[in-house]
Amino acid sequence: MSCEDEHYHNHNHNHNHNHNHDHDHIAPIPTSSSQSLNAKIDTFKVSALNMANLPDDLAKVFKEQDHKYEINPTIKSDCDEQLIINIPFLNGSVKLYSIILRTNGDLYCPKTIKLFKNDKTIDFDNIEQKAPLQTIQHPQIGVACEANDESDEIISDTDFVEHFLSRHKFTGVEHLTIYIESIHDENEDQCRIHSIELRGEFTELNRDPVVTLYESAANPADHKTTTKLESKNNLQFGT
Repeated sequence: MSCEDEHYHNHNHNHNHNHNHDHDHIAPIPTSSSQSLNAKIDTFKVSALNMANLPDDLAKVFKEQDHKYEINPTIKSDCDEQLIINIPFLNGSVKLYSIILRTNGDLYCPKTIKLFKNDKTIDFDNIEQKAPLQTIQHPQIGVACEANDESDEIISDTDFVEHFLSRHKFTGVEHLTIYIESIHDENEDQCRIHSIELRGEFTELNRDPVVTLYESAANPADHKTTTKLESKNNLQFGT
C-alpha cells in the first residue's frame, strides 16, 4: 500500500476546507520563558500521525531556550498537509497558557489548528467527530527556508507566533493533541513546523504509595497441630 493510499484509508473525510468555525478570541496575558513546559513533556512518548520524518525527530521540535533558534529538524507532514501530534506530560498535569509555534512563513505554513486535551483515541478516522477544545488561526509568518548546510540557526524573534489559550479550559491537561487541519496555500500538500513551545503551570501528580494491611492467614505447615485443650483455652479469642 502506498503512502497516499495508507493515509486516505485512515483519513476518509473530504478536503473542502470549510473554515466556518467559532474561534475563541483570547485577550493575551503575557507569559515568560520561565513558564515553558517543554522540559515537562514526555518526549519519549510523543507521537504523530502522517509525519514524514523519522520518529526521533519529533522530540527535537520541543526545543529548550538554549536551542530555540535552531530550525533543524523541520517536521513535515507526509501524504497531505494534515498532521496530528500527541503530547503527553511527565507524571503531572498542566494549566496551559499558550502555544508558541515557529513554522514555514512562505509555503507549507499551517493555518487552521485544533487543540484537544486528554483524549488518547484521536486519529484521522474519528477526529472530525470530536469537538476541539479550542481552534486557532495561525498567520502566514515564519522561517521561509529550509535549514540546509550552514543555516542551522536563524536568530529572529519575529518568526515565533504565540497563541494565547482559554486558561479555564486547559486545566488538568495530561495529554495534549495538536491537529493541523489546513495550510495557507491550498495548492500545496505539506505542512512544516520548526518548533513548538508550550507555556503554563505544571503540577506534579501525587504518587504516594498506598499501603494496605492484610490479616495474615495461618499456614498449617508452620504450626503444630493444636490439642483439644489448647483449642478450648483459645476460644476466648474467637469472634
